[in-house]
Amino acid sequence: MTSRLLLAIVVTAAVGLTACGKSEEPAPEQKAPETGAVEEGKTMIEQAAEVAKEGAEKASEMTSAAMEEGTDMAGAAVEKAEKLIQQAKDYIDNNQIDLAEGVMEQLRTFKDSLPDTLQEQIGKLEAMLSSTTSAPAGPGQ
Repeated sequence: MTSRLLLAIVVTAAVGLTACGKSEEPAPEQKAPETGAVEEGKTMIEQAAEVAKEGAEKASEMTSAAMEEGTDMAGAAVEKAEKLIQQAKDYIDNNQIDLAEGVMEQLRTFKDSLPDTLQEQIGKLEAMLSSTTSAPAGPGQ
């Protein structure tokens, strides 16, 4: 009976050790691919974040450049309009109606893109030009 008991203990211990060894081995094997997959996923996320960051920086640079160019263009349009307004005033004052009308045509092409103050000046010039062209010519003119 002692030998049977001893045999049962040895078999149970062997089965237990074998079972324990087998159950612990797959766990590290399973974790290794998961860890690799997790690391690969983290790497891909980091790469995507870097690409997104670079894209955002590039978009910001392009937006800034476009805004600067737009500001420069608006400034040039205002400057051109101011010169043309002065020319039209001079032509009207000198009764050079055809020349004033030509300048006014140029101003009308981009009037809507100008600041309100310049649009008002152009409106006043149009009224002056209109009243000049509708007024009858005096003697000697």
